[in-house]
This record gives sequence, C-alpha cells and structure tokens, in this order.
Amino acid sequence: MSDQIPHACPIEQPHSRRGFLSTVLMVIGVAAGYGLGLLHFLEYLVPLRRKTPKREMFVGTLAEFQVGASVTLRDPRGEEISLTRVHDDKTEPANGFKALSSTCPHLGCKVHWDAGKGEFLCPCHNGVFDKNGIAISGPPAKEKKNLSTFEVRVNKDTGWVYVMVSAGDDNVA
Repeated sequence: MSDQIPHACPIEQPHSRRGFLSTVLMVIGVAAGYGLGLLHFLEYLVPLRRKTPKREMFVGTLAEFQVGASVTLRDPRGEEISLTRVHDDKTEPANGFKALSSTCPHLGCKVHWDAGKGEFLCPCHNGVFDKNGIAISGPPAKEKKNLSTFEVRVNKDTGWVYVMVSAGDDNVA
C-alpha cells in the first residue's frame, strides 16, 4: 500500500456577500446604461409632443370687424396670422371668425383672403384653401397640407376679440 493520499476534490468556497453585491450592482449599472440609451434612441423615433402654453393676444373689438374683413397680424414669435370674420354669429361670436396661418404649407408663400370667392389664395403656385384653411386645389391639396389654425375667443361682455397664440417668445428678435 502506498502512503499517498488520493487527491481530494477542492472544496468550493461559499459565495461571499461582497461578491454577490458586486455582481448585483454591476447588473443594475449595465441595465441602467442600456435603458437610458434605449430611451434616447426611442425619443428620436417617437418625439415627445410637449403642449406649448397659450395666451390671449388682443386683436380688436367685434365692431371693428365686418363680415368678410380680414387682417394680418403677427404673434410674439413673428408668425403671421390671417384673422377673418367669415360670418356673423350672434349666439357665439367667436364662431364667426377664422384665424389661420398666413404661410402656405407648400413653399412658405403668403396667402391672402379673397372675400368675393370666400377662399384663401396662394399666389406662388395657385394654391387655394377654403374658409377653414383646408386645401382644395393646387399643390397643397395634392400634398394634403392645410393651413395651421388658431383658436379665437370673444369676450361677450366687452366685445374684445382675442387669438390664442404660443406663450413662448424664444424666436422673437
């Protein structure tokens, strides 16, 4: 017989708490890193639509606007708005007004109101928009691009007319 001791299998050391916590923290860090990267990537694919605050911009009184009258005004950001009184609504005066962007969505030309036809016309490529800003002919209609709309409010007590515009003034020079 030999006096040699057979090689014993090495005894596994139990996992230490330090090793466990180190592994857990590493997994959390990697998951957070990939999660933030995925969040930024998804933001480019599906941008968040932030609701911009609105404020009232005084434009005149009801008496100043006859049916068919149209004025062009600028909001604080410099965007031109065409305010037109398309009909007289005694019960809800704001319903008689349309406030639309004066910029054609096709190439950015300025549109104007033709009271005789009851349409907004773009002189650049003969784009035509109805009284609600919906493109009805020309390149804007083919591209299904309508004029941007703005809410109109009328104070029934004073008769003051307001257009709701963006409260931000980050583009004002």
